[in-house]
Formats: sequence, structure tokens, C-alpha cells
Amino acid sequence: MLNNILILSLQISLLRTTLGGNVLIWPMEGSHWLNIKIIIDELIEKEHNVTVLVASGALFIMPTSNSSLTFEMYKVSFGKERIEGVIRNFVLTWLENGPSPSTIWRFYQEMAIVIEDFHMVSREICDGVLENQKLMEKLKKRKFEVLLSDPVFPCGDIVALKLGIPFMYSLRFSPASTVEKHCGKVPYPPSYVPAILSELTDQMTFSDRIRNFISYHLQDYMFETLWKSWDSYYSKAL
Repeated sequence: MLNNILILSLQISLLRTTLGGNVLIWPMEGSHWLNIKIIIDELIEKEHNVTVLVASGALFIMPTSNSSLTFEMYKVSFGKERIEGVIRNFVLTWLENGPSPSTIWRFYQEMAIVIEDFHMVSREICDGVLENQKLMEKLKKRKFEVLLSDPVFPCGDIVALKLGIPFMYSLRFSPASTVEKHCGKVPYPPSYVPAILSELTDQMTFSDRIRNFISYHLQDYMFETLWKSWDSYYSKAL
């Protein structure tokens, strides 16, 4: 009798309880897709059902045969070459202007031209989902529990709010961690954490800390200037 109880206890302990949920992904192209794909693989490993929203003109985000991973396609007016051009221009501008403390202003002047083109693509992506009532109704019926968003492409948070579900941000890095600070509310005290692109380390002198403080505020100003056009879009969508 005791042996039977012990065997039954062992069998129960080996049983796996599956509490998988439905997760919606708002991805970003390029290396950002590789970053979030690692998270997707972990979610699937833990037996969650994952759905990725992907534009018809996507470059790197490709459907797979994994039964736990669904790709929900939506129509946009641009093709793969448009995304490829935006990424190429971004990389070339970055490499040719080499952001550093002495060149940061020129760097953002050149980058502003590239980012405007990026914003145009981003708005088409946003419209492709938010103005597609059939798709939005379909997503509501799927009863997702959370949306995982890469904030480099705007509107993931709007989709989550429209669906009435919480959302989380995933991001590799942004200059001076501006997006992480303002979108993810991650603390970045300038006396201790060097701003990305500042070329500083965590061993800073007093003058380095002043330079780091200025770097943070300069990046905040540049981002507010370059991304301000989204204020009216969000106000209208919400």
C-alpha cells in the first residue's frame, strides 16, 4: 500500500501543469525582430500561444510552420523594398556621421531626414491595423492576455488599449536610453548610468557626470522634437 502511494506521488510530481496564455506581439524589423524572436521562442517553450502582427510588406518577419506561433497578416501599401530602403538609409547615416559628443548635433540633423521617412512607414503600419475593423474584431475575439511591443514602431500600445489588455515593452537600446526612460519608465540616474552614445563608462569623474547629464537632456530634446508629430496621431486614435 505504501509503495503504491509513493509511486502515485511520484507520478503526480512528474505531471506538468499547463497554464499557457494568448500573447500578441507588435514587432519591429531588422535586428529588433531577432531580439524579440528570442522572447517568442521562450514563450512557446513555456506553452503559450503567440500571435505576431505582421505587415504585408515585411522584410525579415516571415511566417513559420510552428503550431504555437500564428502570423496575423494585414495589408499595407508598401513592399519589402521600402522597409529595406529605410533600414539601409538609417544604417548608412549612422555609419557616415559617426555619433559622438562632438558630432551629435550634425548626426541628428542628418538622422531627422531618415526618421521622417521612417515615420511615414510607421503611420502606414499603424493605419493598416487600427483602420482594419475586421482585423481588430478578430483580435478581440482571440481574447489575448497581454501585448508585447517593440516601441521603436509606434502604436503597439494603442492596439493594446483598444483591445483592453495590458502591454509590455521590449527594446535593445535607444540613444541615451530615451525610449526606455519615457516609455518603459526605467530609472537612469545620470550620476551613475552612462548615456548610450556618450562614450562614457560607469567610472565617471565629476566633469564626466556633468557631460553625461547634458547628454541625457540633449537626447530628450532631440527625441521630443523628432517624435512630436505622433502626439496628434495618438490623440486622434484614442
